[in-house]
Amino acid sequence: MTMERTVNDIFKAEKIKWLEDARATARRLLKTQQYVTIEDVLKKKPLPKFLHHNTIGGVFRTLDFECVGWGRSTRLEMNGRFIRRWKLRD
Repeated sequence: MTMERTVNDIFKAEKIKWLEDARATARRLLKTQQYVTIEDVLKKKPLPKFLHHNTIGGVFRTLDFECVGWGRSTRLEMNGRFIRRWKLRD
């Protein structure tokens, strides 16, 4: 007996895949940068239009990363708000 995948299952799988790819992108960037921001990650790994924009907030919500400060956003839609800078946890 096989269980059919629902649309929600498909979106959840895509969200998880994007988050894993975004975290891998952050790790790669940190090989050549002192810290990384979500904007650095989004330049390399944009969020697909079919995923909710709140998904972005989960990228650094793991034990792998720690906040090392704040800086101003450069994206126009952020209106110069402060965003966190991250590095890999020691």
